[in-house]
Amino acid sequence: MSLLKDLIPAVKQQLDADKEQFPNLYASMVRDLENAQLVTDIPLGTAQYLSSYFVAAGLEHNSSSFILNIYEVFGK
Repeated sequence: MSLLKDLIPAVKQQLDADKEQFPNLYASMVRDLENAQLVTDIPLGTAQYLSSYFVAAGLEHNSSSFILNIYEVFGK
């Protein structure tokens, strides 16, 4: 089961935009998302990047809780 397919489109677009400029980061994040079965399985660094992509896409988190913010990245 891959969490990559569960990313909201705005975050997936931000991730894909970094593919050419940061190929190692992109590959690492994709690998982390493909290997994670639950949101809590995602490494902290990857979760922080996903949260940054969420904000870069012009979206705002609805909570001050980091974990809840990561769930938003997946539309949950």
